[in-house]
Amino acid sequence: MNSFQSQVAKLRAQGHTNKAIADTLNVSFSRVMETVSELVAEGEVDSRWPQTRWTDKRSKDFQRVVQMLQGGSNLAEIGEVFGISRERARQIREKIRKRYGDRIVEARKQPYVTLREAARELGTEPSPLQKLLREQGLLKKNSRGIWVVLRRDLKLKKVVRHPHVTQEQVCKYCGKTFRLKHRAQKVCSSQCNEARRQASRQRCFDSEPSAENLAGWHKELWLELQRHRLPEQEEWLTLTRASKRCGLTPIQVNWLRLRKVLHCKPSETQFWRGQQVQLYRASEMDVIRRCRETHSEDKRLL
Repeated sequence: MNSFQSQVAKLRAQGHTNKAIADTLNVSFSRVMETVSELVAEGEVDSRWPQTRWTDKRSKDFQRVVQMLQGGSNLAEIGEVFGISRERARQIREKIRKRYGDRIVEARKQPYVTLREAARELGTEPSPLQKLLREQGLLKKNSRGIWVVLRRDLKLKKVVRHPHVTQEQVCKYCGKTFRLKHRAQKVCSSQCNEARRQASRQRCFDSEPSAENLAGWHKELWLELQRHRLPEQEEWLTLTRASKRCGLTPIQVNWLRLRKVLHCKPSETQFWRGQQVQLYRASEMDVIRRCRETHSEDKRLL
């Protein structure tokens, strides 16, 4: 403590006001106030401000209120914690602000942000962002059970440049880059989607059926047809009659023909719109009916 501080401390002990000390020592009032604040912080003199639970920096209640205000809590949440009304919480905030300044009661950026706040900062949707952060192991739950993420993790390249955040995707058909309209979108336009679907369908029809590229009861049907022995006198049916005999719709029967699971032949006498009508084996329709009934029975037992 220097000589000036000693003089101020001595005059304060004699009961002089800060204004009187400034006049006595012939210095500015602001210098006396700064010196008094330093002496109070060092414990050399006692503060003349009333030491209440809401304005004393050493008070736990004061520290809790400031922490909640800086954390972004509203007056209702503060009142709920301390069991006081919202108006009383506002009065306490004003007391702290008038004594220590505006900055101490302003909300500050927290290290953790909620999932919705993170999505708002990155300009994306919460749902795909949640999936991305969970895969990267960056998503955590706080003490209140809310999903939060560190603010600094939102600046990582693997997060900022991910398609879920940039909402940019490469078209699976034409290879162009486009902006996602929904998370499951894989092509840039309806034209590419139709062309991709047709190409996939054509690849399916061009390939020979096997146990590897068939699934479900279609696989069981194909294996059963491989073991099926054709009768000497085969009955050939049109699509409508074949559908009624096997219990499938005409579209399902036609799909099995296009997939080369069924063996058909063109009719020599029947035509539809200038094209020969396809005829189906009646014995194969019976195999389809038995296989379908067996599959339905197995599902019922499960």
